[in-house]
Amino acid sequence: MATKEQIESLIKLVTEIANQPGNEWVRRSLNEKFNNPTTIETSNGGSSLIVDIKKDTNKVIELLEISPECSIDYSFIPHKLLRTRLELDNLRMENVRYDLKEKDHIKRLFDFSVNAFYQIENLLNYYYFEKYQKIEDLLYHFESIEGTHFKRTDNHRNINDISIATKIFTFNRTFYNSKNGSQGFNIDSLRLIRNEGLHRCTRISKIENENPRLHKFIAEATFDSIQSIVKNLAEKVNQLLTSK
Repeated sequence: MATKEQIESLIKLVTEIANQPGNEWVRRSLNEKFNNPTTIETSNGGSSLIVDIKKDTNKVIELLEISPECSIDYSFIPHKLLRTRLELDNLRMENVRYDLKEKDHIKRLFDFSVNAFYQIENLLNYYYFEKYQKIEDLLYHFESIEGTHFKRTDNHRNINDISIATKIFTFNRTFYNSKNGSQGFNIDSLRLIRNEGLHRCTRISKIENENPRLHKFIAEATFDSIQSIVKNLAEKVNQLLTSK
């Protein structure tokens, strides 16, 4: 059962998300779900129509389909919007763990893995954005990694223009050696799961020679082991940027 503090944190998170520019659809969805609209002041002095979510927090949780408690501490992220995205993906991930209505284990594992991957993607983007603030330094770093296939083009103007596969390969080659290489292998496995999709992952889980690597990962993966992959990466990124 969620505590009052956890629910209040969720309410704060929902309010921040609903009042961000471009998220009018969130306010509309909340307004349609509840019958007691009220006006909440936004940070820019304007006002937005949003529901009185404090009157029915259980419906908020049901609407967003998330658990009100994060399993990974993202308080080290100073950027408010990025931190909110990471926390929301983490909450969605953890909700899959406790969604007992879904009986298909592979679907639950797939959904859990995809939300885990979204956090990995944002963590790596955050690391490279903070570490290499000049695009020339960033591109040179990616090109200098042994075994890379990355080659810069005129389209590479910022970190978002570089494929996640390149970022994962570079991070793994830089920080995960043979002694702890399983972490890098597991990070990339989550990328492959996201790319393959549910139908293919279901087939791979049943047929080993379809994709032996992913078959083994899916067979051995648990909610805890996947959560640990993301948590370890978050701690690694925090450590690297704190000591830079």
